[in-house]
Amino acid sequence: MREPSADVSATVEYTMDKWRMDRVPWAMWACVAGLAIALHAESRGQNGAALATVYLALLGLAFAGYALTTLIGRSGLPLLLELLIGALVLIIVSGVIGVISVMVGGWSGRSSYVGTMHSLYWSHLVNPSLNVFGWMLLYLGLGWIAFSSYRHFHRDRAVVSLSSAGIRLHRFWLRGLFIPWYEVRGVGHLEVPGISGVPFVSPYSAAVTVGRDFFEQHVAPKRSFLAPPGSEAMFQPKGDMMQVVLNSADMTVKPEDFLVPAEARWKTFRDWAGSSSQPGGTIVHGRWAIDGSRWQAVQFLAPLVGMAVVMLYR
Repeated sequence: MREPSADVSATVEYTMDKWRMDRVPWAMWACVAGLAIALHAESRGQNGAALATVYLALLGLAFAGYALTTLIGRSGLPLLLELLIGALVLIIVSGVIGVISVMVGGWSGRSSYVGTMHSLYWSHLVNPSLNVFGWMLLYLGLGWIAFSSYRHFHRDRAVVSLSSAGIRLHRFWLRGLFIPWYEVRGVGHLEVPGISGVPFVSPYSAAVTVGRDFFEQHVAPKRSFLAPPGSEAMFQPKGDMMQVVLNSADMTVKPEDFLVPAEARWKTFRDWAGSSSQPGGTIVHGRWAIDGSRWQAVQFLAPLVGMAVVMLYR
């Protein structure tokens, strides 16, 4: 066995920080558009700021119901039980939406229709003024900016980490997965079966290969039923072994930035049962930083100029 060098003893971490921060300028433009609409569009006497929160709450509730029913459909439950649970979720979500709608409808009092019939006034729900959508854009944009900024300055746990001991993967649906280097059988680009029978090597995906037994015992049980659609593409068979894909689009890191350090550590530590006794610090990929380029300056300054123009000509 050879003594590991100081370079490969360093831990390499991969985060989503750059992916989130790269979308902050778009969120800023959403704020510009939302502010312009909220200030200049007609309100018809409606409280656009308050009604926008109701719309966002209803949209969030509807999405949560859809996500829950999708997860139930993938849970493998008996069909009858699946239908009963799905119906219960639909009833609860519809009931909550109905209660919120009645409460909102009550804010405007009552309105007369034919004869002595009275009904709650619903126009501000079914026909809201345009400034409501402006406030919605403003809330969504500010929410993304606040969330991304918080995560940038108080960074969360790395999605993938390469250390002298092995590979750690951490997602909300795949927590605490650890693959020691001595269980890795290969490092390279993802191979998928081709139409002609010849494997197709994807240049966009970096993967490590592990034994089927290790995968069934230590990887598969870590997968949660909360896994989003398409997450199964992270695990691909390769003969009698399994490939685990390391990179993904939400890390904005090139496959080579995974393969080079992973292969170096695998070749160095695959014969070691433990980790290096002298860790060599931490290297972070996917971390956003000010690079001083004109394009980055334009991305962040242009929305601010747009915001100033909107405020100036309100």
